[in-house]
Order: sequence, then C-alpha cells, then structure tokens
Amino acid sequence: MRILQVIHGYPMRFNAGSEVYTQALAQALSGRHQVQVFTRQEDAFAPDYTLRRESDPDDPRVQLHLVNLPNSRDRYRHEGVDQRFAEVVDAFKPHVVHVGHLNHLSTSLIEVASARQLPIVFTLHDYWLMCPRGQFMQIHPEDPKNLWAACSGQENRKCAERCYARYFSGASEEWETDIAHWQGWVHRRMEHVRRMAEQVDLFIAPSRYMLARFRDDFGLPASKLVYLDYGFDLARLRGRQRSPEPELVFGYIGTHIPAKGIHHLLQAFGKVKGQARLRIWGRPRGADTEALQAMARALPGDAATRVEWRPEYRNADIVRDVFDRVDAIVVPSVWVENSPLVIHEALQARVPVITADAGGMREYVRDGVNGLLFTHREPESLARAMQRLVDEPGLAASLGARGYLQSESGDVPGMKDHVQDVEALYARVIRHRREARRPTRPGPWRITFDTNPDDCNLKCIMCEEHSPFSHTQREREAAGVPKRRMPLSLLRRVMEDSRDTPLREVIPSTMGEPLLYAHFDDIIDLCMEHGVLMNLTTNGTFPRRGAREWARRLVPIVSDVKISWNGATKQTQEAVMLGTRWERVLENVRTFISERDAHARTGGHRCRVTLQLTFLETNVAELADIVRLAASLGVDRVKGHHLWAHFEQIQPLSMRRGPESIARWNAAVHEAREAAATHLLPDGRRVLLENIHLLGADAVADLAPGAQCPFLGKEAWVSALGRFDPCCAPDKERRTLGEFGDLNHVGIQDVWNGEKYRRLRETYAEHPLCRGCNMRQPVGAP
Repeated sequence: MRILQVIHGYPMRFNAGSEVYTQALAQALSGRHQVQVFTRQEDAFAPDYTLRRESDPDDPRVQLHLVNLPNSRDRYRHEGVDQRFAEVVDAFKPHVVHVGHLNHLSTSLIEVASARQLPIVFTLHDYWLMCPRGQFMQIHPEDPKNLWAACSGQENRKCAERCYARYFSGASEEWETDIAHWQGWVHRRMEHVRRMAEQVDLFIAPSRYMLARFRDDFGLPASKLVYLDYGFDLARLRGRQRSPEPELVFGYIGTHIPAKGIHHLLQAFGKVKGQARLRIWGRPRGADTEALQAMARALPGDAATRVEWRPEYRNADIVRDVFDRVDAIVVPSVWVENSPLVIHEALQARVPVITADAGGMREYVRDGVNGLLFTHREPESLARAMQRLVDEPGLAASLGARGYLQSESGDVPGMKDHVQDVEALYARVIRHRREARRPTRPGPWRITFDTNPDDCNLKCIMCEEHSPFSHTQREREAAGVPKRRMPLSLLRRVMEDSRDTPLREVIPSTMGEPLLYAHFDDIIDLCMEHGVLMNLTTNGTFPRRGAREWARRLVPIVSDVKISWNGATKQTQEAVMLGTRWERVLENVRTFISERDAHARTGGHRCRVTLQLTFLETNVAELADIVRLAASLGVDRVKGHHLWAHFEQIQPLSMRRGPESIARWNAAVHEAREAAATHLLPDGRRVLLENIHLLGADAVADLAPGAQCPFLGKEAWVSALGRFDPCCAPDKERRTLGEFGDLNHVGIQDVWNGEKYRRLRETYAEHPLCRGCNMRQPVGAP
C-alpha cells in the first residue's frame, strides 16, 4: 500500500508528541508499505514553498517531502503549499492520505486529496480544527498580559476579542478597533475548516475525551469518529533499572512553553518539603526557557539548587536517559491535553505519573492506582500530590508497578498491534470510497485465486488433491513437476485489471490451505489497497501464526471466514479430515470468534464466520449437532455442498447416490432446520443454513432441476498457472467446459468480455457437467 502522511513537523527538526508519533508510525508501516511524509521546514534563507526531499535518517525507507514555510503564524491556507502537495500526490499516487496536523501547512490540502478521490484519515492530536491555537486557551479578559487563560469553547466574537486580535496579529493596545475584522477572519476560518472536515473520511481520536469533544462541540458525525489509542515500541520502553539516589526525583519531559505548565510545576516544587529533586528535560526555547530558569532560581530556600535542566533526549534513549533517573513523571499541562505520549511511555516503563484531573490526562491515570491526580491548574494541589510521594516511601514504586490500566499486563498498546489497527482503518476508508463509486467496466464481483493448491497440512478424504485416495500429488512428484504456486505478479496484474469493475471480494486458494501461501500477507495488503474484502476458506488449523494472530490480521478485511468442518464429534471430524486435532481446532474457532467480537465491539468491521462441510454418509447423522455446535460457539452460518465423488472409494459416501441416501439426507435437513430454530446464537439470531435443502427423487442425476448457475457472469477463478476458469467444479471436470484464456498473456477483461465465455454463459445448461453440478440450489430455495 502507498501511504502519504501529513504532519506539520518531523523529528528531529520538530520533536513534540504528534511529530514523534507520526515518525514512529511511518517507520512501523514502512516494513510492508511504501510510506512518504509531507511536512515542513523553516529555512529563512530559502524561498517560501520550495520543496526539499530527503529520507528519514533513522529509516531510509521513509521518504520526506519538506515544504519551506518559515512565516505562517496567522494563516491557515497557503496556495503554494497546496501546489507542492499536489505535485507530491500526483507523483506518489497514494492509496490513502493520513493527516496528523495541518498547522503551519495548509488546511486546503484536504481539498487537493479529495479532488483526486483519495481516502483521507485524520488523527486528532489536539483541538486545532476547532481552535487555531490548538489548546483552548485565551487572553484573560481582566489581564491582557495573560495569554494562557482557560477557554470554554469556540465562539467567533469571543475568539476575536480574547485571542486572535492579539495573539495572532501582534496588534498594539488599540487592537479593539479591529474586532470586526478579526471576527470575520474567525468566521471564514471556521467555515472553511468545517468544509474541509466534511471531506475527511475518518477521524481517529487517541482519547475518548477528545472523541466526545469533537462529536459534541464541533459536530463531527459519530460515524466518522473512532477511538484508537497510540501505539508504542514496547522493546524501547522495557528494561528500566532505577539507580538508587538519596532524594526522590520528579521528572518533566516536554517543550518549554507556557501551555505545558512548567511554571506551575516550579511553583509546586518550591512548596515540597524533604528530600526531593526536579529534573526537567527538553529543548531550550529562548526567552521561554530563560524565564522558567529565572523562576527556578527565585524558589524559596534551597529548592533552586534541586532543580536540574537536562538536554533534549533521543526517543530511542528515553529509558536510559530519563526513566532510569526518575521516580515519578509530572505532566502539569495547563491546557486540557488529549493523550500525552509521555504518560503512556512512563506507565510502560512502570514509572508513576502525576497529572491533572482533566481531559485525556485523567483517562489514563487513576488516582492512587497507577499515579496521582491533582486539581487542574492549581499548583497547590500539585504540590500536595508531590509531597505525598516524598512522605510515603515505597508509594512511587507500588503505583508504578500497575502500569497501563487498559490492559491486564500493564503494557501500553504495542506498535505492531497498533499498525494492524491503523491498516484496518485504511482498508475501511479505501473500501468505502470504492463502494461509493459506480463501476465503469464489467467484470466479476468475486475472483478466486488458486494460489497454492498443492500445499496443505491435512489429507481430507474427499479432497481432489490431498486425499489419501488421490494419486495426483504422487504422480506430480514422481514426474518432477514443481508444486503449483501462483506468482504474486499474476495476482497483482489481475487485481489491477479489475479496477473500476464490480469486484468486491477475492478468495485465496480453496484447494490446499491458503494460510500456507508464502505471499498471503501480500494478498491482505492488495485487498486493503484495492478496497476489496477477502473471503477465506481455511481448514481450522491456522498454520504458521495461530488463530489469535491470524484473527487480528484477518478480521478487519474478511467478509467471511469459512472453516472446513465435517463433524460434531472428535471421531467423525478426525475420520474425515485426516491430520486434524478436534480439541485444537475447536479452541481455534473459539479464539478466532473472540477476537472477531472484540474488534466489532470497538466499532470495527464484523466478519461472518462459517462452518463449511461436505455432505457425507459419514457426517449426515451429525448435521443437526453441527448446527447446535455452531450456535454455542457464535458461528454465524453452516454451509455445505454435496460430494464430488472423485474416487471410487468415496462414492458410497454420496448422499445423492440413491433413494435411501436421499431420504436420510432429507431427514437430516429437517433436524438441522429444527436445531437452527431452537438453538439460537448468543445475540438471539438464528444460525444461517446454506445449501441445506431437501432433495427430490431425481437428485441422483440433477440436484436442482431448472436452477441457474450461481457463478457464470458473476464470479471467476484463476488457476495457479494463470488459466481462467468459469466455476469451482473439480479441475478435471471444469476443463471439459473449454479453454478461455491464459491470464499470463491476456487480461481478465479480455476473457470476461470474450466470445468463448459469452457462448458458455448462453449454452451451459446443455452441458453434462452443469446438469449434474453440486453447487446449484433448487428453484425457490430460501
């Protein structure tokens, strides 16, 4: 997938929270995707809007596009920035644009992306869309020199009077005469921002507090908002080894700006009695830092000697350089923060946090559990919390041990899982964009790719390839024929040729185990970037990664997971699916469904889970019990088909071979329907039954007299070697329908619209294979 991230600064030029997060996400995504970043630099000696290209020094896979914009304090739109952005977009052709921040760039970047029909995701790191200062602070109405008073919310006139006219314009004391001008500016800015917000597909809020603010105060639709906490490199944050010191050490990490509340921290520290020290890490900011250091020098008693100013640290060294040297981290911000990275990092390192009882800060810290809370904007309250840690030896260590409250382990979300969550959101917006476009070319709505028919870890008795009764594999091996494995380039080419068609789903190999395909992750990525879902058939063993890991990867992009299932008892299941282990696959289903349901509870896509069987004499008596088992597990559907009797040894297992077997089948259908009606899923729904229909006496020759083919003109199959196939009949049988084209040499559009395929669609009912096909449903079947 090609991902273009947009952020107003990038480390190490800019090293605040949103910039650090964007870099970490870009580096993590670059492991499987092409990632580029559109950001800014401030070079006073270069012309405005010039574009510089370079690589992330810590990860050369991440390409940076830096637009020069040294002076943009009171602007929110820049045509020059938009032009440079359009050049980057047109050259890179991203599948998705992920905006982290637009301050110091241009809000109308969104218009550029939307005009090109690109899906847009926007992470809400602060309030900047609602407030150009981003932090809901204002000039105090009774103290014009106080630029950092709390603001209750956005109002055009209030913003003009108490913020914009002074903070953004730098006007003189006569600024009141410009109120009408600035009120108009505020109005235009807010109207423009709202128009841009309408063009964003999805907003990510890293705290539930921020989500509620943008939903309730700004009016973003709930359907366009999703909560997702940040992700972190857990390995980077492990291994804390606190060296004993005679004093309890409080630490501060962050920029030296008034909004961060360092002045309140210094005031509070000046009131703390006993053995305590304060270490402040961060890049100096000229006059701001000088003022803070002067405040520290003026603290009473010997407090000034116990304040240390430490340099900015490298993100990779935060444990060694910061957390190994503190007993508690203080987050004293006077603005209502969203989801501070430093709180998460400290909790992961098992360092307790002291922070305010407001916003996203209190969302991740519970007083007396993993940290201490103080009354927001009250240095006296902060001093009391700090004093408590000094007075109660061992309290800091016990609070720090709990870590992150949202997980039992105490660990914050890992970047690996976070990337999968972000990828799922990308897939969601890309898919919604595709679904909203009308197809401009004909084509199948679903394509099955026989990616690896020769690879399987089971030997099911009815399998045309891997059954112990099949000689196909042995004959191929004896002849030195290599295993059939679809080249990824063929799959990519067919997917590309299916743009702007009705394609909505792809199915990896249904013969063999698709999760063994070496390029399976690439298929997932292709589904994401093309905006299509995967429909998966797997044998329940979940090889290579296990059910939980596969579920986390698959659930966001699959429409249906069909798990091959051929019994309601250990004996029957293992007799049909040779090599399976009943207890293991049963637990795999439970695990997969648990992950599916957890994903759905967070507002994510809910895929269907199906038990898919072959109807056999071996399992027909257990059909109703399979339905009951499905209901107890939370499986949505039981589906099956009648046996293709490839081998003489399994012909006696067909339920269509004579009147007596048909009668037994029909009795099983009645029992299965009754089981579906009386054994409901946990949410009260019925288990869906598919292809479980009563058969007539003539079903021996024709399973569904008069029924139409469910595949022709709707679905397509691509063999591992590139042959276009019209249906899912066993390979030997479907070859009798004719040869339609080699997709290594012709496009799927050429075959789909070609004369041979058109003729088959018109005449298939005359073909013996189609008259006896097991896949048709009886006319009028529910």
